[in-house]
Amino acid sequence: MNFIRSLVLYIQSVLLAILPTTGYVEGVVGQPQSFIPNQAHSPIDRTISSLIYRGVFKYDIYGATVPDLADTWSISEDGLVYTIKLKDNQYWNNGKKITADDLIYTAFKSPELAYVSTDKIDDLTVRFTLPNKYSPFLSLLVIGVVPVNSEEKDNPLMPTTSNDFRVAKIERTGSFIDKITLITTNSKYKIKKISFKFYPNDEELKTAAKLGEIEGFASDSKCCDDLENFQDYQYPVQGVYYSLYFNLRNEKFSDVELRRKMRKVLPIEDLTYTRGIPVQGPISRSFFTSKNIDYKTYDKTFSDDLKDISVEIAVPNEKIHVTLAENIAKVWKDKLGINVSIRKEKPETFVQEVIDIRNFEILLYGQEVGRDPDRYVLWHSTQKDSPNLNISGFEQIRVDRALEEGRNEIDNENRLVHYNEFQRVVDEQVPVIFLYHPFVHHYASNYIEGIGQKHTFTYWDRFLDFANWKKIGSVN
Repeated sequence: MNFIRSLVLYIQSVLLAILPTTGYVEGVVGQPQSFIPNQAHSPIDRTISSLIYRGVFKYDIYGATVPDLADTWSISEDGLVYTIKLKDNQYWNNGKKITADDLIYTAFKSPELAYVSTDKIDDLTVRFTLPNKYSPFLSLLVIGVVPVNSEEKDNPLMPTTSNDFRVAKIERTGSFIDKITLITTNSKYKIKKISFKFYPNDEELKTAAKLGEIEGFASDSKCCDDLENFQDYQYPVQGVYYSLYFNLRNEKFSDVELRRKMRKVLPIEDLTYTRGIPVQGPISRSFFTSKNIDYKTYDKTFSDDLKDISVEIAVPNEKIHVTLAENIAKVWKDKLGINVSIRKEKPETFVQEVIDIRNFEILLYGQEVGRDPDRYVLWHSTQKDSPNLNISGFEQIRVDRALEEGRNEIDNENRLVHYNEFQRVVDEQVPVIFLYHPFVHHYASNYIEGIGQKHTFTYWDRFLDFANWKKIGSVN
């Protein structure tokens, strides 16, 4: 039976890959490395990985966690044991059934699950035992499940996969990959084929759009208003927030009133409205975002004379970031009299030479966050030393306690109590000034319709509603 299923799937893949059919072509700068989930690191690798793999759970278009491969699940009273039963009759694209062995192998290979004990209950059921309570655990199971030994045996660019789409064709010129084509046989999709064409730089990508070689591409900046027949579907990446981080190890920033004044005079929405949407604290735009905090902190009437104070902003030497730093410096100078210098560092060594060694007074930088409200690794005092991610060096007993209790609670209402306290203290102490979630600009052909509004948390969420996309007009 597996052989017959595999043969049918193979024939369907070949026919869809070579026969004329409705397809969408997206342009990409760079080269792919691996689509296997634990090896997919670049935006394009993670985009394609999300299209070809399924997780035990997934996020819907509203950002909610819903079951994917999971059939049922239960949590023990002490919050340490999670029992997951997979749906029966779910298959890899080689015709083999997805089983508990695959889930155990995936967990073994995942760094986030390395501390978790796994036991096979039956062919479809796995028991995970945690050493400590960790309420965000189910969110870790959104990672794509891979078949046993896939990391050792599969071609990383044409692996065995399970989602609606699969890699059907790779086209090369020498060692350069020109195009990778994904196909689906699922009837819910009006567009059955997605091709990613690769280009060496942004200029050639834009030229390809002008020549009609591609029907869409994503850009970090608003670059291409001159492109005819393309629409800019601008959306925020809510899994990243840019902020100004005070280095609290520096005596200069020990005065919380100074930090509050520096926040109060910044018209953040005016400074960032072309760059993204405002950040609503450390747990931004979520069910867990505190309703008791006023995130609009700007006071246009406020000013002070702090001309004896000088500060330095460290920033990656890229125009978009330098310009924002210059605008912020001007406000602080005009409103507070603060002397501000801007230190531009090479983007390629910024992490090593600035962040890792905490070599900054004020840092303009973007951090990634997860969908779950757990912010332990970003804010707990034990995470303040390199290479950990509490960049500002913030230490507050109330925050530590709230973060510890928040990840020990399973019930969302109880978690909300702890995370409200966490957000309140961060807002009160101002270790950072939150700025914006950056826009990604998805330029798509006017001949593609059905691209709608959705909760876009990551770069690759632009494909969340791909089943609704269709081609119109004269384009095939």
